[in-house]
Amino acid sequence: MDNEKVLEDIEYEVFKDFSKKLEPTTRHDYLSKVILFKKFLEEKELVYASKEDCKKFIDYVQTIYKKSTCEKIYSYLHSFYNYLKKEEYIEINPFRYVEKPTVSRIKSKDDVLSIPEINKLIDTLYKLNIRDKTIIVFLITTGCLLNELVSLKWKDLMVDDKDNYYVRLGKKKKERIVKLHPYCFRLIEEYRRYSLLPEVIMPTEDFVFTTQKSNYITDRNVRLIVRKALDLAGLSNYSAKDFRHSFAAISLRLGADEEDVKNQLGWSDKYYAIRYKYVLNFVDSQSVDYLIDNDEFLINNK
Repeated sequence: MDNEKVLEDIEYEVFKDFSKKLEPTTRHDYLSKVILFKKFLEEKELVYASKEDCKKFIDYVQTIYKKSTCEKIYSYLHSFYNYLKKEEYIEINPFRYVEKPTVSRIKSKDDVLSIPEINKLIDTLYKLNIRDKTIIVFLITTGCLLNELVSLKWKDLMVDDKDNYYVRLGKKKKERIVKLHPYCFRLIEEYRRYSLLPEVIMPTEDFVFTTQKSNYITDRNVRLIVRKALDLAGLSNYSAKDFRHSFAAISLRLGADEEDVKNQLGWSDKYYAIRYKYVLNFVDSQSVDYLIDNDEFLINNK
């Protein structure tokens, strides 16, 4: 990556030590945040960043990014500087003196696509290539996190003797097996054919979604794909994270048990569902006929 040259050689070596246990996509995400901060510091080395530098940087990113992105940037840099302190490169983590940007966890209708809006998005999928179409459908029908999608490997896809399709999502305590919608799996098969992969899915370590230049896709790539799809549908006020919120709200409104939604999304507590109580009436008022008529495209399909 050319941007790695922004870092001093010693800074990049330290970062490599810090990130050696991270997945490639997560490592890339961390590196982009460190580089962003380094560019902000201009000529100053990372180890000499002051609490004033950190505060000005967080104030700066809040003028150009959404709160959720700012929260992520802060968390990544706070973690990186904790490592520098632990390894005695610095005496104090300067980010400890900076207030963390926070996002309200209570969801409003602005965080959730209505079913007609999802219908509208589905109507535009034919304009996307097969990989991007598959990614959008996967996000909508599983409610997975972006890092779970980019980390997806062929070994994580499974089928039982009744031709039910499943996918393994998450890591460690958040690992779970969820059922895949048949339409989503058919798109995955079509994507394999387009990619000239064998018809039979073998349990390999290869990533499912790739780019022309890399054997994996980044969360930034996925955000751009989602942005293109939403723009085509005239829904530019939403973002990738809103697919997950929509899955939760619509599933709950259509009668899914809170424990089932917890298990599907990898929540640590089923009471997270209370976040969505303000939008349940909003999604309840919508028709689901379109979803039923399109390849049995039921969001709450089990």
